[in-house]
Amino acid sequence: MPMELGNAHYRTSLNALPIPAFVVNSDVQILDLNEAAADFCGRKREAVHKIRGGEALQCVHSADVSEGCGRGPFCKDCVIRNSITKCLEGQTISRKVMKLQLGYKHEAKDLQVLITASPIPDGDKKLALVMVEDITDRQKPVYNISPTTPLRGSPVLRQEIDWHPRPRTLKEFPEETQVRLRQLDFNRTITVCVGDHAVYVRRIRLNQFLWCHA
Repeated sequence: MPMELGNAHYRTSLNALPIPAFVVNSDVQILDLNEAAADFCGRKREAVHKIRGGEALQCVHSADVSEGCGRGPFCKDCVIRNSITKCLEGQTISRKVMKLQLGYKHEAKDLQVLITASPIPDGDKKLALVMVEDITDRQKPVYNISPTTPLRGSPVLRQEIDWHPRPRTLKEFPEETQVRLRQLDFNRTITVCVGDHAVYVRRIRLNQFLWCHA
């Protein structure tokens, strides 16, 4: 197991990560995970050791073929699997958007997640740290801000956003995003997907939108 997984300092550092984090090999077999990842999987850490990620998470496509996760027709486009491959080849993978469909054994649910992958130095072994950030709830409006309306929501939702200095017009967004933005109220902020990135967008004029990467 990598990096002496029983080491107290390593374990504390891994569990300190606030989002699900998995240590995996090139075939996405889980060698370790933090407490947030165990909660995300709904299983104990020992129960998913050496199980491929799709089977641990109950990805619907991991049951497409008898060989399991990574072997089905949809697996070639899996953002998690491709991110691990790319990061082990030396590329930087940070917060790539993925639609994750879970629940082949239980009630199905669709999640919107951000995938970050980084290689882990461990001798000749090719290992990666993969973080899965669930942003499903961010697809709903999380701000309700106007000059005359009091700010609503928790302090976390009231934090300032570092907007890009140049606003965008509606046509500067992808067509599928434009559909949502046409219905956006003034001074309301939502999270949308633009390519591989999650983006905060706020309408400030009829055809002008503040934006920044989430």
